[in-house]
Amino acid sequence: MGVAAVSGMTRGELADVAPTSEPPSQRASIAWGGLLTVAAWLLTRFIDTVSWGPARNPISFNPYLWGRWDSANYLGIAQHGRTFGRCGSPGFPQNSFNHLLHQTWCGSAGWLPGFPWLTRAVGVTGISLPDAGLLISWVAMAAALFLVWFGWGRDIPQGRAFVLLMLFGVFPGSVYGFAYFPTSLALACIVGALVAAARERFFTAAVLMSLAGLCYPSAWFAAAGLAVGLVLAALSLGWAVLIRRVLWGVAGLSSLLVLGIHDQLAFDHFNAFFIMDSGPGLRARGFPGEDYLRLVFTHHTNEQRRLGRFGGAVLAVQGVAALLLVAWAAASAVGRKRRQDAAQLYPALVGVAVIIGIMVDAANGGAWNRSVLLAAPCVVCLRRVPLPVLCVLVLVVGATSAVISHYFFTYALV
Repeated sequence: MGVAAVSGMTRGELADVAPTSEPPSQRASIAWGGLLTVAAWLLTRFIDTVSWGPARNPISFNPYLWGRWDSANYLGIAQHGRTFGRCGSPGFPQNSFNHLLHQTWCGSAGWLPGFPWLTRAVGVTGISLPDAGLLISWVAMAAALFLVWFGWGRDIPQGRAFVLLMLFGVFPGSVYGFAYFPTSLALACIVGALVAAARERFFTAAVLMSLAGLCYPSAWFAAAGLAVGLVLAALSLGWAVLIRRVLWGVAGLSSLLVLGIHDQLAFDHFNAFFIMDSGPGLRARGFPGEDYLRLVFTHHTNEQRRLGRFGGAVLAVQGVAALLLVAWAAASAVGRKRRQDAAQLYPALVGVAVIIGIMVDAANGGAWNRSVLLAAPCVVCLRRVPLPVLCVLVLVVGATSAVISHYFFTYALV
């Protein structure tokens, strides 16, 4: 920049271009990212299986060890497609489970099709559907870890980046990231959307958020959090930019439109998923968060009966850890310089939105066990906290994940 140009600038403009006291950060190579991703993936998987010997071997590829509860429904959808009909009608026999929950509608429309569709697509190659589903989950978890490094760990010391990946990897609900479930696929899409949005690749972000929303319902809360972030980041940029950001945020929720069109064509009910999901006996009762508060302060919840008092207590501690991480991330996103707003603001709001969503709209079972995993991107906001503090967080959250995973393998954790 010439001397004449500099002399004509204001003091504020000079401050924007003046060199800072910190040297420019060196961006690590992709090879570093791949190495740290593999290491974090293996260590996270070990932590999630340390209490269950049959699944502990990291090269043991056994989908039946990782298939629990709803895994059967996702496999059934991959094999036969989603189904929906009145209980007792042809093809939908009434059974004791339907009677217990007083269900009127039966079928598998209460589970989203994205993960089964991809499982079926991979199965075309000749891989069995159980193997294909587990392969997708494991690859998606690796992809999510790599994207965290690429978006937020590449420009910090790589030792710190590894600890950040571990905190993301052992976030509450992490055992479901390796299971025959769509959570890791949805999580990878959400992290990819955040990386894209922070770089103002809004079309890519909207597509990835929509794909996440076709995999797991809690991704809709994440999409809403990103939409709010897009608006907040554009408040000072003028009406034209603000309106465009609003539209991009809404586009991230287009999975709801796709699902509605599909279900209208397939079942003549555009809201088939919501009919199934809101059936009697399937919804949490009381005020938002009541089920979680009962888990923490009483001993009479379904989770405590299944897990026992110790398991219920650890699950409560894990929930507290998730709340604290999200709150800390949200606080760290406040007051950042404008150039850092997007990278900090979007993940923080995704975490907040997921937590609020599962407290307000929590189905019985699963909210604090696996749905909370989609709040994990918020931990990237903590990447610059003191390294010893990050290590302590990994130890605490990892210990609870190791204990809780035992209940997953024993069918106690829904």
